[in-house]
Amino acid sequence: MLKLYVLIAIVEVFDRLMCSLGQDCLDSMYWNTTKQPRSMRMLVSVVVVLCYATAHTLILFVHVATLNVAMNSADQALLTLLISGNFAEIKSTVFKKYNRPNLFKITASDICERFKLALFLTLVLVLNICQGMDWKMTYQYLSMCGIVWLAEILADWIKHSFITKFNFIQSKVYPEYALLLAGDVTGFGHEGVNLDHSHAVVKRIGFAQIPLVCVMLRLLTEAARYAQSQENTLQWWILAGSSFWACLFVFKLLLGSFLQRLCQAKLEAAPEIVKSPRKKSQKVS
Repeated sequence: MLKLYVLIAIVEVFDRLMCSLGQDCLDSMYWNTTKQPRSMRMLVSVVVVLCYATAHTLILFVHVATLNVAMNSADQALLTLLISGNFAEIKSTVFKKYNRPNLFKITASDICERFKLALFLTLVLVLNICQGMDWKMTYQYLSMCGIVWLAEILADWIKHSFITKFNFIQSKVYPEYALLLAGDVTGFGHEGVNLDHSHAVVKRIGFAQIPLVCVMLRLLTEAARYAQSQENTLQWWILAGSSFWACLFVFKLLLGSFLQRLCQAKLEAAPEIVKSPRKKSQKVS
């Protein structure tokens, strides 16, 4: 049990290191793609990104495996250790000195961590259902997911409350962070910069999307293998997979349009940001 807890802590540390490294690798490949697409530097950048994606995917896959063991373990003390890890993060952050840019980095890291936790819990649930989990076990699993999720939110709330208190940072800084991300989504403040809007948001918050996609595809493939029976033919799986992909594609388009309109409305409601976008960007970037 203790070994698993230490393994999860080590994986989280290397995950953060790989996220930082991955942003530099992707930025280098993006620059070579636009400036030197046929040079040797481009080939080297592709190889480096492939090595990074493989290493980071393996780390995240270990994280999912340990989370799966913890959620399916009969020993509730293991789940308690996982929850206590969230509160151990408070001790390592609240007694340090932070300014507004550093607080934004912590906020962005929490955004990525919550999304990653929700994705991993969903993947573990799908995998267990495909392996024959009944409704009673599913209800117990959802209850544990709720406990883990509430513990994550409570730990983040306490952490940000004391960070802003000890460093005399007003709470209005968080709406400013939201405006900064809204500018990245809409491209406001990036005029003349050769950078895609979606990549600007990913770069801003340090989100590692490629390794997460690899882990998701691998686990969904494993879940489909468990769920496959003699009655379900290959044509059925092709139809189900195509329908699922089409639904995800439509959902992505609708979500992108909704976020664009929401961010545009948020920016229009802040005239001081419209007047001096560069000054506001420099303040928290």
